[in-house]
Amino acid sequence: MPTNYSLEAYQQLRDSGLPPVRPAWGGFDATEAASLLELCIELNNQDDRNNPNLPDPNHQYRAKPAGWQLAYDSRQPGNTEWNRIWPWDGHGDNPNDIKTNGLKPLNNAWLLAQSTSDPGHVAIAIRGTVGERRSILADAYATTIPAYAGVEYPENKPLPIVFAATPDAEVHLGFGYAAFSLLFDPERGILTQLQQRLAQQAITKITVTGHSQGAAVATLIHAFLYYATNDERNPYQLAFTAKPALKSYLFAQPKPGNLQFSQDFARIAAETAYVINNDRDPVPQVPLSLETVSEVAEFVEEDNVSVGGPLDHVIDAVTSAKNAIRGSIAEVFTGHLADDFEETGIAASVERYFGDTAIELPDLKPKSLNYTLAGQLIPVFGLTKGGDCYTIGDRPDILLQHHATSYRKLIAMQLLGKRDDCAGGH
Repeated sequence: MPTNYSLEAYQQLRDSGLPPVRPAWGGFDATEAASLLELCIELNNQDDRNNPNLPDPNHQYRAKPAGWQLAYDSRQPGNTEWNRIWPWDGHGDNPNDIKTNGLKPLNNAWLLAQSTSDPGHVAIAIRGTVGERRSILADAYATTIPAYAGVEYPENKPLPIVFAATPDAEVHLGFGYAAFSLLFDPERGILTQLQQRLAQQAITKITVTGHSQGAAVATLIHAFLYYATNDERNPYQLAFTAKPALKSYLFAQPKPGNLQFSQDFARIAAETAYVINNDRDPVPQVPLSLETVSEVAEFVEEDNVSVGGPLDHVIDAVTSAKNAIRGSIAEVFTGHLADDFEETGIAASVERYFGDTAIELPDLKPKSLNYTLAGQLIPVFGLTKGGDCYTIGDRPDILLQHHATSYRKLIAMQLLGKRDDCAGGH
């Protein structure tokens, strides 16, 4: 187990489960997946659900989270009701408005649910992109940061936050900072709420879920929790009586990181992380991967550089220049995001967890944009124009295949065999 903050120390945690064995709580469960998608619909479809012109009180935007009770809602702390429209007196942020009810600066939101059949089992659900500038920015920051010590706060101060321990593993910058916001917000953040819950009740299982951007961020949170709960130093003060079992169901997942991150996640989340993607959904195809010959040959370069004649020195120079350019681009975005966090109060969490520790971290630079899926793929196959299952209406709908409600019907039909659920559906 690590005794310092070196990358090599965290690699011991990555490999601590070798040789791999099937986890007792592993395996894909379609019924479990369907129930967790309802948590995503609660978060993602709040604005649709609050439309007063919807004629049917049992419309498709209502979440139906069978087997789960709401334990914490970052949009309105204290809320324990599904599909709630909250009273608002006009002062402060409106909890019913998706443009204002998220955690700053990227307007992310999450909820904690408790299983009604197993009190020690909780689910963390992450909201996806909403139609608001700050949320969209999290998607738009499509460069990478190192998966280890890539998050900076304040600017130029890298934090020993671990999403992966494999060398050259990188994550999408926007998704990485969204995870940082959700985890470390001093009042409404995941770490704070887990600490408070653990003071009252043991947690033995954690399932992480999300749809769209929420799926990518949920992937990083699963990875973070793996390294945090396996670290015997307990750097985040989580009073688990035993290491919790982790699992995730990730719907319409945009690519959260590069190939090396995906490989690291495959090691730490084998048979416990499932990506449910629709083959006709455009969102899982982004961010667009950009892979050069130099990236493919990176380890060949590393093994052979400075061996041989002048050509090797040319290769070394080109590789160094390539990485310097990518690093400078990432620094611009990282600096901008670090500034945005100044008014969030997150400095208190940074001081709490990292302030008293003398940490010498490597100055790692991002090297790649070869984004790829992370987790075990469970495909569903979309229907042209939605078939008779989620039929397109009279207006164009470029995200017809992406909606969480479309995934709900595809999962019911293709993974649960409930074909009647699609009759006449929209």
